[in-house]
Amino acid sequence: MASKTFVVQNYRVALGDRMSGVAEGQNINFRGYIVCNGDDGFHLVFYFLNPSSYIPSPSYLEEYKRGVVYLPFDQMHNYVDLLRNEKPIYGYMNSTQPQWNSIRTTNEPVGEEEM
Repeated sequence: MASKTFVVQNYRVALGDRMSGVAEGQNINFRGYIVCNGDDGFHLVFYFLNPSSYIPSPSYLEEYKRGVVYLPFDQMHNYVDLLRNEKPIYGYMNSTQPQWNSIRTTNEPVGEEEM
């Protein structure tokens, strides 16, 4: 099993109406994506799909230092909110259990208020 946890150093958000690509040999249609970049070239990409799009399985390709997750477009705001309001953020990728690919925070105190 290969897994990797990295500190997200920066991220990029893209929104569009009719973006498309191919995954698992199928056409996918998405309205946005987020790329979370870490040190040493590690990155985790979240594609936010149109409701009618094929939904590929998540993946982590260790040799490319790249994890990918496919989610419904209506979940995109949750990920952008986390990246904008929390620090530090960690990317986690797992080749054996790629459904665990995620971004995470560390433990935080109960009742912490955001400024």
